Amino acid sequence: MTRHTSASLTVAACALSWGLVAIIVRRLEMPAMAIVFYRVLFAAVAIAMALVLARRAELLRTPNRAVLVLGLLLALHWTCFFAAIQETSVASAVLITYSSPVLVAILAPAVLGEHVPALSVAALVLSLAGIALIALSGEGGDVRPTGVVLALGAAATSALLFVGFKRFAADVAPVTVVLYETAVAALVLSPAAIAGGYALGIEAVGYLIVLGVVLTGLVIVVFVAALRDVPATTAGIIAYMEPVSAAALAALLLGEIPSAPVIAGGVAIVASGAAVALRAPAAHTSTAAAPESP
Repeated sequence: MTRHTSASLTVAACALSWGLVAIIVRRLEMPAMAIVFYRVLFAAVAIAMALVLARRAELLRTPNRAVLVLGLLLALHWTCFFAAIQETSVASAVLITYSSPVLVAILAPAVLGEHVPALSVAALVLSLAGIALIALSGEGGDVRPTGVVLALGAAATSALLFVGFKRFAADVAPVTVVLYETAVAALVLSPAAIAGGYALGIEAVGYLIVLGVVLTGLVIVVFVAALRDVPATTAGIIAYMEPVSAAALAALLLGEIPSAPVIAGGVAIVASGAAVALRAPAAHTSTAAAPESP
């Protein structure tokens, strides 16, 4: 097996594993903000310990202030995403959130001075049509307006995270970015978690450890390492296994069978994102490495 094939399979495995995030969020009977706090706290601690054990002290150095500010945006992004999962169906929340690459294609020119290609505009229209299909589907009450709005907020903040990453942190090691973003997010969200006074049971602690240490800390580090041997375009396309995985797991484990309009809307969103990834492969190296993935 070639390094490219091995790395591509690793990226695919990471994307598929992130489908579990939505299931865990549904299992935890806690406010979204508290879940995000424990996710980023455990992730930051796990990554810091891994870097210390690996004797990679240079990756522990404090990055520029802009990277620290991105931690605030990360906290907002994951809070919107988790709240969307709690307020609407998993499929609709994850699929709408994955419209972010199309938003990046439209937003990046304004921030980075890039040209807006006609394909990006067409992809945006297709993605918006997909979102509209999902929002208007009803799906027996599972797709709710509040959840759709929160998912749009998650998509928008994810796009802003990418643009901020490319503008201010392109020269910082991705693992360092993840470490400090999660650390800042934990600091910002700590008052909400402390004020809640939640008594965590063994089951909840187990879920939070899997969410923070495994699916965030460990998987992101493995994901970033694999990107060295995977073309950016390939990684951008493979990443769309995550919403498919989340929808499939929700159907199997939660009994949430997506309706035809939700499936059609999801296909439109995935197709629009894939089109953007195929057109601009160079731009997706940072996208895949940035820690804004659900």
